[in-house]
Amino acid sequence: MIRVGDEIELSWREGLTVEDLLRDVPDGPHCAAVRVNGRIVARPLYTRTLVPDGAQVHLVPMIAGG
Repeated sequence: MIRVGDEIELSWREGLTVEDLLRDVPDGPHCAAVRVNGRIVARPLYTRTLVPDGAQVHLVPMIAGG
């Protein structure tokens, strides 16, 4: 089981990447970065970063200002 933020729980599967996980999370593809167990994963690494079973994942939203 993987916990995303405080409210979403997803089933884990072997070989699950950050990119795979984001497809199953609302607004996942629109985040600027992801933290997996406290470690920041930048967008270029989404396809090759594995998410371990029991991971705590936080989405870092894009923020615009002016």
